[in-house]
Amino acid sequence: MQFITSKDNSRLKELRKVQHNKSYRQENNLTIIEGPHLLEAYLNEKNDFLALFCSESFNKNYPEYCKKGWEERIYILPDNFFNDISELKTPIGILALIEIPQNDSYPNHFHDGMYLFLDKVQDPGNLGTILRTSQALGHKGIFLSEQCADPWSPKTLRASQGFQFQLPIYQNVDISNLISHGFSFVVADLNGQSVFDYNFSHKTILILGSEGQGVTTKLKDIAHDEISLPMMNNVESLNVAVSAAIIGYQFLNQFNR
Repeated sequence: MQFITSKDNSRLKELRKVQHNKSYRQENNLTIIEGPHLLEAYLNEKNDFLALFCSESFNKNYPEYCKKGWEERIYILPDNFFNDISELKTPIGILALIEIPQNDSYPNHFHDGMYLFLDKVQDPGNLGTILRTSQALGHKGIFLSEQCADPWSPKTLRASQGFQFQLPIYQNVDISNLISHGFSFVVADLNGQSVFDYNFSHKTILILGSEGQGVTTKLKDIAHDEISLPMMNNVESLNVAVSAAIIGYQFLNQFNR
């Protein structure tokens, strides 16, 4: 266990880079998880971390978190130091620096089920909500275009409650590379068939675009079908995370009748 006494500590400088610099996160394959819930979610899957940072108050009140056999990677720092690096409105007092889990290649066979392809979904809160909902619905995998928000940013991790650690997530995906894998591609579009009348294939990729720009012409051309959510009272569109949830539940309902 080590004690940090200077704000110029090299470990704290690295944390700030990981927090605020997407390129640095991706180049070094690092991210931060903050709070006991995210830490437990991660340790349930990986059982390891690069460094654990605890405020003096947290260490005093919950010493069990800092006595798990990783003493050489645990750093204790004054409460005001911790509050400076925390991204929470009310800092809890514990965060960890971890390596980002990697899915660098596709499996030889994709199992039946629903997958999502997200195009230019740039809001971390929306992306995190979609990931959490996908885990709840049993989705088999998530494909993200190059322009999507970072699924491993601290904001996205908080919004998802850490379910990234259980979902296969593929980043910077060119959808044309998925065509040969036997998927049915379905795009969510205002002019599509009602999702409540649509018969899904057993192995479906649902394509969702950003609220502002929608789905590109290229993606529409690849899709086999277009589906929509019927709406009333002059409402033209829904939040992308809400749309993903409704369509996902309809897929689940169709195959669990």
